[in-house]
Amino acid sequence: MIKRSADIMTGPEWANVRALYKAAGFSASELGRPVVGIVNAFNEICPGHQVLREVCERVKEGIFAGGGMAVEFGTIGACDGIAMAHDGMKYILPGREAIANDIEVMAQAHRLDALAILGSCDKIVPGEIIGALRVNLPTIFVNGGPALPGRMRKGNPYGGEHIDHSIIQQSEGALKSGKITAQEFAWLEDHAVPTIGSCAMLGTANTMCCLAEAMGLALPGSATIPAVYSERLRAAFESGEALMEMVRQGIRIRDLVTLRSIQDAVRVNSAIGGSTNAVLHMLAIAYAAGVPFTLDDFGKAARECPHLVAMIPAGPYTLLDFHEAGGVPAVMREMSSLLDLSRPTCTTRTLGENLASAENRDPSVIHPLGSPVHEWGGIAILHGNLAPAGAVTKPSAIPREAHRFTGRAVIFEGEEEALKGIRALRVHEGEVVVIRNLGPKGGPGMPEQYKAMKLLVGMGLGSKVCVITDGRFSGSNNGCFVGHICPEAYDDGPIRYLRDGDIIHVDVDNGTISAEVDFERRRQEGAPSVTSPCEGYLHHYRHSVSTASEGAIIPIRE
Repeated sequence: MIKRSADIMTGPEWANVRALYKAAGFSASELGRPVVGIVNAFNEICPGHQVLREVCERVKEGIFAGGGMAVEFGTIGACDGIAMAHDGMKYILPGREAIANDIEVMAQAHRLDALAILGSCDKIVPGEIIGALRVNLPTIFVNGGPALPGRMRKGNPYGGEHIDHSIIQQSEGALKSGKITAQEFAWLEDHAVPTIGSCAMLGTANTMCCLAEAMGLALPGSATIPAVYSERLRAAFESGEALMEMVRQGIRIRDLVTLRSIQDAVRVNSAIGGSTNAVLHMLAIAYAAGVPFTLDDFGKAARECPHLVAMIPAGPYTLLDFHEAGGVPAVMREMSSLLDLSRPTCTTRTLGENLASAENRDPSVIHPLGSPVHEWGGIAILHGNLAPAGAVTKPSAIPREAHRFTGRAVIFEGEEEALKGIRALRVHEGEVVVIRNLGPKGGPGMPEQYKAMKLLVGMGLGSKVCVITDGRFSGSNNGCFVGHICPEAYDDGPIRYLRDGDIIHVDVDNGTISAEVDFERRRQEGAPSVTSPCEGYLHHYRHSVSTASEGAIIPIRE
């Protein structure tokens, strides 16, 4: 059994520590138990996290029933949706490292024996996993669950009967171009997000919850349980019990997060059509775990599994449909020939044992491996003279006719300029929209270009223009887009030297992105440096963070 808290709990020399716990209301009998930290990202700002107060109470009860003493502490949980398209988005990716730091400090300062990490959204989930990997204790992940989707049969742009939060931004473009009325737009605002929970489509939030389960960090089937279902609270209690069994057996998080489980998670990401942000996060998780895993390793694993589940934005289904069809265990059962079934999980059983009872209850939602939605995987890594260190795109969300795209560049120096240009109808069919100075350093913080892409899709230009950037995109983006272009403009990457009218080629199927430009000559001619000033945490982040091709990590070891 792992019980390092005993180092500061036993003997007269540690009476002061026991006294402090007793002052907080803990009894002497509780102090003899393993001390389990519950990392709770609850807040009243992020709707995906509002349920975590109730979830936390059930996790505590499960820990107590399993023989542990639970101590809760908080961490931040910023909402990408609220931070979208203004300076607040610059803080979202940096928040991942702040969360990891919180966990490392609290776990080490108090000699905790284990961790239950509670979160639901975007950068919060990988931040918690990274923090737990740094301290390497028995750890289980518990998410708050997705929201229920809205319902709209007539005129549904996704082709099904469900809608989610992302339709609102997309519909702004439709409103702007006269495709819908102001009354229809107002209805979407009131009905697209009917409950609390992480956004109902397969954005970064639900992607990372599914990948945490795929790595074996969460109970089978738990990632997709809707936030408002009572099943969510039952899973929370059972997670607390399961964590205590991990403590007894000495199973730590680095026993679960290995090269094999990371590769399997990337394959699952391809199968479900997960977010491009998964590239950043899986690279950062691998680094925290001490596992050698590169951008090209991600691309190789991603190509090994086709797209099996057509969830919004890559199809008509939502997380509710996916959950009802069997969720992560069902899709992993369908693709089990590609997975390492012998690896351990948080249940203390192997992945294969966990999947033995999994059932695909709706093959129209979760396709068999031999009959995929698309033959290609969810994520592709591109290289070329425009991105010598790599770039990221999402074939499952790009219309087939736009997998090969050639057009003239229209340059925007940052997101604000791009949004103004798009709204002023300065972008036309056949053009490549270049939005630069938005990488981890240049942004700083690598802000999402979600809104720009959504506006273009709403205007009917999703497959008729291509957006490329050294920033990133949301998991809910669709259309023709390429992000994470490396080196970024701030690091003197080729994207800095593009000019209006340059011919750019994007070939998703062959993994290339190039421009008809002599970049060496352009460097000799020079280019203006357009970098926004920053202070506070963003100043520290800009001067500490690595490139997107390395996961935008802040190094933690020599």
